[in-house]
Amino acid sequence: MFTKLALTSLLAVAPLARATPDVTVKVLPSEDCSSYPGYDATSNTAGPWTIQLVDSNNTAIEGFSDTSVYSVSYNPNTDPKPTLRWGSITFPTRNDIAKNPLKCDGGVLKGWVPTDLTAAGAPTSYQWTPLVISIYPYDAALMWKIDGDTPQIFEHYIGDEKQDGVFLGAYNTSTTWGLKWEPADVGSSGQDYYYARLLGPNSADPVTGAPLAANETTAFIKISA
Repeated sequence: MFTKLALTSLLAVAPLARATPDVTVKVLPSEDCSSYPGYDATSNTAGPWTIQLVDSNNTAIEGFSDTSVYSVSYNPNTDPKPTLRWGSITFPTRNDIAKNPLKCDGGVLKGWVPTDLTAAGAPTSYQWTPLVISIYPYDAALMWKIDGDTPQIFEHYIGDEKQDGVFLGAYNTSTTWGLKWEPADVGSSGQDYYYARLLGPNSADPVTGAPLAANETTAFIKISA
């Protein structure tokens, strides 16, 4: 009896794995912001909103919204202060921390993100900054302050039934993202987080050919509007 009760308790608190569903995707026009939720025709903007993990096979982060980390460059012998090199949109391990809103502005997806650092290394100069998909297909994060591919938005269908919402992706075909846990000392946030990369053509590991990294899970990213 004790063994049965203990097993039931463990199952009640453990995240239950489930597969990210197979869907048919339809890319939406993105020359302007009219396909995004909350479109304002007078300003050709939509949002702001956050983005959200849905249909994740890691149920512990289902519904979590976006945060960010950034890379720091600093040589105390030559630099007067640290520099923010680039940043990535990520997802937290706790959903009660501050989020980074996104919006569409004239057909460009932008994030409210830091673009500079103080002398002490704190993020500053928050601006609506264009977001791109990294040009490396095996590491296609949603980033800023780099050159990259244009993000796209999609509808999802299962059979003939349209699914609720608008989903983020690229390459005209790809909306599934890989999520990999990173410890607090990898990146700038000072907290554990999930690194997100788009899974698409040539996204497998270029050395091993593995489609996912060890302990990498999958999800869709939905505009939370």
